[in-house]
Amino acid sequence: MQNSNFIQKVFKKIDKLDATKIRKIIGELSTEKELYKLVFDSLIEGVIVTNSDNKVILANRTMEDFISMSIDRLYYREIEYCHFDPEIKEVLDEVLVGGERVVDREIHLGRTDQTINLSILPLIGNGEPEGHVIIFVDITEKRMREMQLRQAESLAALTTLSAGVAHEIKNPLTSIDIHIQLMKKEMARHDGEDIKNMDNLLAIVKEEVDRLNSIVQDFLFTVRPMSMNLSVENINEIVKEMTQFLRYEVEEENIIFTLDLDEDIPKVVVDPKYLKQALLNVIKNAIEAIHGGGEIRVLTRSTEDGDVSVQIIDNGEGIPENRLGKIYEPYFTTKKFGSGLGLVIVYKIIKELGGTIKVKSKEGVGTTFSIVLPVLEKKKKLLTYEEKDESKALNR
Repeated sequence: MQNSNFIQKVFKKIDKLDATKIRKIIGELSTEKELYKLVFDSLIEGVIVTNSDNKVILANRTMEDFISMSIDRLYYREIEYCHFDPEIKEVLDEVLVGGERVVDREIHLGRTDQTINLSILPLIGNGEPEGHVIIFVDITEKRMREMQLRQAESLAALTTLSAGVAHEIKNPLTSIDIHIQLMKKEMARHDGEDIKNMDNLLAIVKEEVDRLNSIVQDFLFTVRPMSMNLSVENINEIVKEMTQFLRYEVEEENIIFTLDLDEDIPKVVVDPKYLKQALLNVIKNAIEAIHGGGEIRVLTRSTEDGDVSVQIIDNGEGIPENRLGKIYEPYFTTKKFGSGLGLVIVYKIIKELGGTIKVKSKEGVGTTFSIVLPVLEKKKKLLTYEEKDESKALNR
């Protein structure tokens, strides 16, 4: 490998070198340059280097994934020419003008739902800044794995805690409920205003006991193994049943409920009871997120992989970005009343059915839950391009 000292020595002696040696040195330098370029383009990080005028003087092929354009069009153009997302452009404008440095700043891109790690470092030459090195790293999958790990750890902790809570609380609640009923029977033998007041107070106690019992039941549901009764179902029919069940509740809240169902989607293998419960929980969350009227849309589609997708879209208040990663965690809730287990239950049901669930949300705009369920048998993708090539060959 050649280095800068070697090149300087070559320049000093170039007049004394014959053509053969010069060709050899140029060949070695060319090989070295190609190797550097190969390594540079093979990096998983996207890299752009600018000069002091903020013009692009170097970029690798990975950067094309971040700007959706060929890097060959960038050279010696202003950095603003790159098609950066607004979130990235805002940081670049701030740093490049101020001459600061940024190291490992996480930026969420709303357009692609990616999380980018951005570093902007000064390019130092002869002790003076001569430009910037801008480095992009896509950490979307890394953050997703971290979130899934936290969810798994939370569910494991929930299993241990809930079993103990259910055991310690359920029996006393049952005993209290029985004694409330006995007291009401005893009071029914008497009459008077005081008795009526006591009856009202007992009704409140009974209501709170029932609410606590419901929470315990949710705990138990999250820790008990599910006994699935699987059957081949048309998911459109399940969605229609849910719509009919929620019709009056939606009308009361002045919400428009829209169905956009693909009639050609394949059937899925699910437990209808559990799937209805999961969809019901998500739709009820959507109803609660809409205040003073709004719209909920439910879409069914076939995915590129041949599975079935159900999307539940609302234009409610949305979920703040800093809370999106916590919505499947036990006990986390933004509601005044709630156990924080609704979406934990949804997550568990969908996972038990072999599916996936994702959420996209923007505060003040709305939320989209996307559930993907596998089908029993996927249609094989035909290699149509080979058939076309073959037909052309036969016609020659």
